[in-house]
Amino acid sequence: MTRAPFFAVAAAMALASAPRAGLTAAIAVPTPSIDRVNGTTILRQPDGAATLVGVALVVRAGLDRETMKQNGLAALVAQTILRTPVDTPALPLEEAIAARGGSIRFTVDPGDVRFYVESLAGDAPAVLDLLRSAIAAPDFSPATIRSARSELVAQIAANQQEALQVGIDMLNAASSAQANVGLPELGTPASLAQFFSNDVRSFYHAYYRRGGSLVSAGGQLDTLAPDALAALASALPEGTTTPVTVRVPRLAGATHEIVAHRDISSPWLIAQYPAPKVDSADFGPMLVLAAFVRRTLSDIAQVPGVVSPTFASRSVGAVYAYDRAPPTLVLYVNGGLNGNPGRAFATALSVVNVLAATRLQGSIEEFKAEAAGDFSNDATTLETRTWLAAVFSRDSASPDFINRAVAAISATTPEDVQRVARRYLGNPTIALVLPRGTSLQD
Repeated sequence: MTRAPFFAVAAAMALASAPRAGLTAAIAVPTPSIDRVNGTTILRQPDGAATLVGVALVVRAGLDRETMKQNGLAALVAQTILRTPVDTPALPLEEAIAARGGSIRFTVDPGDVRFYVESLAGDAPAVLDLLRSAIAAPDFSPATIRSARSELVAQIAANQQEALQVGIDMLNAASSAQANVGLPELGTPASLAQFFSNDVRSFYHAYYRRGGSLVSAGGQLDTLAPDALAALASALPEGTTTPVTVRVPRLAGATHEIVAHRDISSPWLIAQYPAPKVDSADFGPMLVLAAFVRRTLSDIAQVPGVVSPTFASRSVGAVYAYDRAPPTLVLYVNGGLNGNPGRAFATALSVVNVLAATRLQGSIEEFKAEAAGDFSNDATTLETRTWLAAVFSRDSASPDFINRAVAAISATTPEDVQRVARRYLGNPTIALVLPRGTSLQD
């Protein structure tokens, strides 16, 4: 990899700090309320202007409940629940909810599995009853598990075609303090093939417990009965669970690079840095720092004018994943944007190195406004709002994510940004996702 001249990086950073108009202002969202009922945290964000209801059910049954030989079992249990027949006539849960105009999906996180269901407000009571029925009594028959496995294998194949996702998966595996937490979220086709009815049933009975669970709802909640959210959690039996601890040696050496080859047209660089949790004093400064890095990378990438903003935002950028454990800052560059992958990668990394070593000059107010706008824009959907309330309620005393984030950004000074850059932007772990048949020297 060639190194970009220092003056080129400095010029890009100066360009990034030039004033720009049109930054998105923070939006108003309902302040979440919080209750705890029989071991379950209940979060509510009522919004009378909404036409939908969104509900997230979070259960402590994620990657950290798998052994190293069980990778994919958490996802297979969740997908089996989605394929469980419900309603009359009997349909798989996801199809029964779709027949009522709603949708359901799940995400496997390091410590949790979360189900998210959304529907029109008038259909929400019936849809939640369907979810509650499937959660309480999943169908562990061989036919249902085969159907669930087939859908997971198809999703894994699709994910392997996304270079950015491949790189992030590799980095998460390298940065996880526990080996099982860094395993693929959906497992692999080979690992899924070994699981049968008894495996799925045993995992469900061991980890689908009410203790530590969370229900987060938003939208037109007055259509729900007062106890509807608590009733959803009560579908789980009482009890708590503990993670399976599997230690992994940390990567050694001054540089950490991981390489993979996929059927893609151009190489990608994805670099990962540690980042603070939402309850840290460094949270606001890291949001501002991420906005600065994102803008600077976009400027230096020399994105052609014919490339749409949507495509460009996927091809170069920075993401502060404060909702993951452990939190990270990830920057990514598609090396095919300007025809010189080596220079694009080296320049992106040099920007971060210079930022950590050089004192910031001038005002950061515009980057603070941009950080607040980015955070607020990310909270426009009911799904995101219910999830952010869950994240903030676990990592702090308050689920009020919008006001807490905006206040943290507002209080940030240039010295804070510099301190956070020096603390976190050290040696990154780097993933290179290359087209098949190429090497690092190509």
